[in-house]
Amino acid sequence: MTSARLLVILGGLLLLPVGIGRGTEPALLPPERPSGTGAIIHSEGYILTAYHVVASARRIVVVTSGEVRAPALIVSSDQEHDLALLKVDAVGLSEAALGYAGSVRLDQEVITLGFPFGLRDISVTRGRIAALRTKGVRRVFQVDAAINPGNSGGPVFNRRGEIIGILTTKFSHPSGIIPEGMSFAVPLSYATPLLANIPEFDFSTIGKGRRETKAGDKNGDLIRELARITVRIETVRVDSPAPAAASASGQAKAEEAGALSRSPRVSTVPPAREPAPPAAKENEPSAPIQQTEMQRLKQRGVVGLDDMLLVPEGEFLMGANDGLPDARPVHRVHLSAYWIDKYEVTNASYRRCVEAGVCQPPKNRGPFEDQARDQYPVTSVTWMQARSYCQWAGQRLPTEAEWEKAARGVDGRRYAWGNSQDPILNRGKNGENQVNHGEPQPVGSFQEGVSPYGVLDMTGNVWEWVKDWYAEDFYAVAPPHDPQGPPRGSFRVLRGGDWGQSPLELQTSYRGWDEMTYWGPTLGFRCVTDAP
Repeated sequence: MTSARLLVILGGLLLLPVGIGRGTEPALLPPERPSGTGAIIHSEGYILTAYHVVASARRIVVVTSGEVRAPALIVSSDQEHDLALLKVDAVGLSEAALGYAGSVRLDQEVITLGFPFGLRDISVTRGRIAALRTKGVRRVFQVDAAINPGNSGGPVFNRRGEIIGILTTKFSHPSGIIPEGMSFAVPLSYATPLLANIPEFDFSTIGKGRRETKAGDKNGDLIRELARITVRIETVRVDSPAPAAASASGQAKAEEAGALSRSPRVSTVPPAREPAPPAAKENEPSAPIQQTEMQRLKQRGVVGLDDMLLVPEGEFLMGANDGLPDARPVHRVHLSAYWIDKYEVTNASYRRCVEAGVCQPPKNRGPFEDQARDQYPVTSVTWMQARSYCQWAGQRLPTEAEWEKAARGVDGRRYAWGNSQDPILNRGKNGENQVNHGEPQPVGSFQEGVSPYGVLDMTGNVWEWVKDWYAEDFYAVAPPHDPQGPPRGSFRVLRGGDWGQSPLELQTSYRGWDEMTYWGPTLGFRCVTDAP
């Protein structure tokens, strides 16, 4: 028998259904169904899509141009911003150019591609950015192109052919009517932590893609190229019924397989838990250490600073093992002593810097110029504006580690006051707070939220800029002494949260992030300075 014929026979045997020859029925699996759209962002098989397109999927298949099918795995996901990064076993694919989402402007022309209603043929629509919307420090932009089910996860391109966003969800009116031409896209900037999972991904290429196309080039080479990098995504959901089997035993096996598969493959947000009991205190309580250090400094002739509190030198527990992936692992950090503002920087304090000709006014000047709000935190400032103020005051922005230690002390507590969520939940029950729930309040209003060092508003009121660049995996490589954050990055870290956030986002270990040019109505800062 020739070797070629032997290989054919062996190949045929390998393709026989499992169980043949043993008197059992073959296992039948449901077929994949169209679920959404995605975009090839790296030639080695990396696909970006919306998380809800692949959530709870038992099996994911990516269909590229030419109806080439390839199974896919979830590499990383961000449920909060509805983004997922997939990987297929392929190389040499056409890849998209990535644009700078910070340059998106109102009425900007955009192109969207996708597979509406699960059709095999790709659909191309043109529209404009109809609105730029914010929720706290999160942003989405509204697209007026004709978007339909099946387009979710699809790319939004600018006229240069660069991806600037990923379609996420339809706008839903309280009446239940879904207006046509109203869809939302997540800015591509929120995908940066996911892109960091691609080996040797070159972030310097973002925003340096193709030249802007002429208005008349609506059906030329650009559209054909964009179509090659847009893919259809098909899935088998955990609740997809298995096809009827040929026997009772086959049916039983299908049901058993379904029961074993009824849990999502990827979950980046941990399930809700009851508040944990207070952590075991491995160090002395924070307040006595603070008082002892203050006495020592006083004996040396060092006078305390106005409205600043001392955080003594020493170790603390940073991070949360039951938090999001970027807050893991819990690790010990040793910090040198420093002073931190007792309150967030107020409108009155920031106004003095503006009047001195050093600081630029906030982007939204309404609350800032209202003298009735002098003792409210200054908001709508960029990272550079926050840094400029601290430098003018002879201080600096806190590092991420300094902010967290000042907020939680040394015992690893979840919130500034301890581990209970009750203070957060009780705010919603207070009639006085229901009207302004989520809006900034005068600094120091929430006395119950004082931290172990006496610092106020570390939980709630407004988000706060800190010094560090953001990197999802920084904790795994962070130095144990006075960490300064990654040497470079695309986003700066935000801490604290406003009162419109969930209990998870208000934990002292929670890490927000955004572009350093961003500003918002619930985004402020405070300063620190080194202790002698």
